[in-house]
Amino acid sequence: MAVAKNETCLSEAKILAATGKRPDEWFAILDAQQATGWTHTTIARWLAANHDALDGWWAQSVTVRYEQARGMRAPGQMADGTFTVGASRTVAADQQAALDAAIAAFSDHLEAQPDVVNRTARYPSARWRLPHGEAILVSANPTKDARTQVSAAHSRIASPERVALAKSELASAVERLATLLR
Repeated sequence: MAVAKNETCLSEAKILAATGKRPDEWFAILDAQQATGWTHTTIARWLAANHDALDGWWAQSVTVRYEQARGMRAPGQMADGTFTVGASRTVAADQQAALDAAIAAFSDHLEAQPDVVNRTARYPSARWRLPHGEAILVSANPTKDARTQVSAAHSRIASPERVALAKSELASAVERLATLLR
């Protein structure tokens, strides 16, 4: 799952190393095309089609960074205008035990059971539908050291004013997960 962070995700050095240009160089190229009037999809597709150094993933990354730099998108804001926040924790448990603990922690926090649980996927997950179209998705991803990273995303947050509260609540639920597995 792609979760937008509340800060610029990639350093200037990483973008330069991967694409051969600094973010400000990419921004100048896009400004010359008057890309501030384009949609996210149009910008990313144009970059990928016109610059061999950018595959789809890097075109998306440069596009998000450009949109944030030009005030077209706030940090953490998705292309549809909503916000997504995330939290994660690596725990000493297998995937199913970690998912069970996550379901318990988030169900307790939300005072509701998940609407969907998928235990057979490569990354088992649970999803809760929240009021106003928001959702929480929790997934259990194995690590190389026989532990499991539990990632949680609170998505479709309509108001930037709700972002800090949603992030705090997500962090509390993830911390509760850690206490259940001690």
